[in-house]
Amino acid sequence: MKFGKRNLVLSLALTMAFSALAGCSGNSNNSGNAKNAATEAPKASEAAADKKDVSAKDVTLELLYWGDDVQKKLVEAAAEKYTADTGVKINAQVLPADGTFDTFIQTRLQSGELPDISYMGEGDIQKYNEMGILADISDLLKDGSIPEKLPAITIHSPEQKVIGVGLSNQMELLFYSKSKFDEAGVSYPPTKVEDAWDWDTFVANAKKLTKDTKGKTAADAGFDASLTENYGLGFTAGREFHHFWAANANGGGIVSPDGKEFQWDSPKSAEGIQKLADLVKDKVASPFTYTWSTGIGSAVDALSGGYAMAISGSWDLANIKGNEDIGVGVLPKMEKAVTMNAGAPLVVYNTSKHIEEAKKFYAYMVNPENSLELLKSGAWLPNQADWYTDPALVDKWTGDLPESAKETILSYSTTKDAIVQWPAYYVPAYLKMNTEYEKSIDQALSGKKSVKEIYDSIMPAIKKLWESGKVS
Repeated sequence: MKFGKRNLVLSLALTMAFSALAGCSGNSNNSGNAKNAATEAPKASEAAADKKDVSAKDVTLELLYWGDDVQKKLVEAAAEKYTADTGVKINAQVLPADGTFDTFIQTRLQSGELPDISYMGEGDIQKYNEMGILADISDLLKDGSIPEKLPAITIHSPEQKVIGVGLSNQMELLFYSKSKFDEAGVSYPPTKVEDAWDWDTFVANAKKLTKDTKGKTAADAGFDASLTENYGLGFTAGREFHHFWAANANGGGIVSPDGKEFQWDSPKSAEGIQKLADLVKDKVASPFTYTWSTGIGSAVDALSGGYAMAISGSWDLANIKGNEDIGVGVLPKMEKAVTMNAGAPLVVYNTSKHIEEAKKFYAYMVNPENSLELLKSGAWLPNQADWYTDPALVDKWTGDLPESAKETILSYSTTKDAIVQWPAYYVPAYLKMNTEYEKSIDQALSGKKSVKEIYDSIMPAIKKLWESGKVS
């Protein structure tokens, strides 16, 4: 399991969600809007309520998450509030964000004492599903306990059972420095998917934004790349995101959305990755041989430093609040204008002794109404479809976002097929496949070999892993 800068950001975001949940759960307006059994108090007689309380007080659910001491206090406060509202006790167990989650779950599995509900990394959900310990939550979607979620954060097993939904609709966005664009005389990136820059325009603008210490740009004669003080583009998260985005944007992919077609070895996928490598060769992007836990920091770090544009996750929106110099736009297109998504899911374990109560608490947890303060911060985006189309719901969470960010997010979330689901969600062998990929791709990024040459040597083995249909 990968823990690093991004996981710590999401861990903090989870904490904020619980904190917001604690503040919102007693609000009658929030309760009225939440369409699930965990938040709606039924209109019944006092005797019926007393009967409900008697049964609820005997139920204790265990929630497993990761975080630090401060986060632990916030989660415990939220659990107490939920208990006060429903009578169901929540035993919130915290682990450090240091990679011990997997070991802990394995130990608990062997002892027969799994939690009822837990937070889970995107790349691990198929692993635990393969173990046969995750509950099918399809019924919650069918009966309306959980309103329709965005397809990009709805996670299916290979048998197409719903085994989790993302707590947030995270996606890649293009952040940029307005002052650096103004200085270079370059128009700001579009905020509508249909208006996305084509690749040639994007590269041409990146050259105008790349400058050496003598004031020459990469578009000028006499530009000295060895004296570059400002690159046109930087990447602030893991290259899995960028590479898989590029493969899809160029008309290829990794594995088809239904999981039935291997696309990673297609010429279009290789060509898309080659376009990223060529950005380094063209000196408009610094070498991006980094993983989740290294790189150039947040979008704010990048844009206040040596980069005019930064491709980063939407979680960075929380970091740019109040920074008038930073704008947000859609990513450039190759053949298609798309973005890649993420969003750590919540899961229910089918070993729960109180599976129905666990599912009710689950429905409560994934309701965006109960993480409203977090959504307003920009650290998370709503996971629910109608929060992008209903004007009243849109107004609830977009008021503090830059207008360019609001337009970009709404455009991606309401444009058909504009958000590509991260294959970690639905490809059982994903982690093993990506490990093989990471062993060799640096040679292409450094220019030692072409992406096609690398693909010719590694894709047969990666495809074989995919064909196994297994995590292990």
